[in-house]
Amino acid sequence: MSSSNAVKESAKKLVNLLEKYPKDRIPHLVSFKDIQIARFGRVAGLPNVDHEGNSIKQKKPSIDEIKSIINRTSGPLGLNKEMLTKIQNKIIDEKFTEESINEQFRALSCIMNNKFRNYYDVGDKLYKPAGNPHYYQRLIDAVDGKKKENLLTAMRTVLFGK
Repeated sequence: MSSSNAVKESAKKLVNLLEKYPKDRIPHLVSFKDIQIARFGRVAGLPNVDHEGNSIKQKKPSIDEIKSIINRTSGPLGLNKEMLTKIQNKIIDEKFTEESINEQFRALSCIMNNKFRNYYDVGDKLYKPAGNPHYYQRLIDAVDGKKKENLLTAMRTVLFGK
């Protein structure tokens, strides 16, 4: 197996594991899972797909659009050469090896299996402190949207710590 095929196979294996990665509990503008799937999907040679599994086709410019861009600009896309070199120097050229992708695969599988959470298990003494035993459960309920505090219960919590 050549090195490029080994890199592609390792990237496919990593993308399969990333697809099993749980969805973010709090929606963000950018999702770790989606970004990493797109990043390693390119390395694996997989087609671009959206979060629903539909193929994303990139629109290629027509000949007329390309001619219009060339005629409107004095330099390449209107940028001077110094700016283009600065941009090219800042662009990260990712060169993946089979070893680096397998290392990322092992790290992601450790995260998904809660290896370090189980290895460095802390007891109830930390999760339920004596002064306020329901503190962390209230935080988790607020993040999940299960239980919302109104103004009066929030004031009581602030004043009395319960």
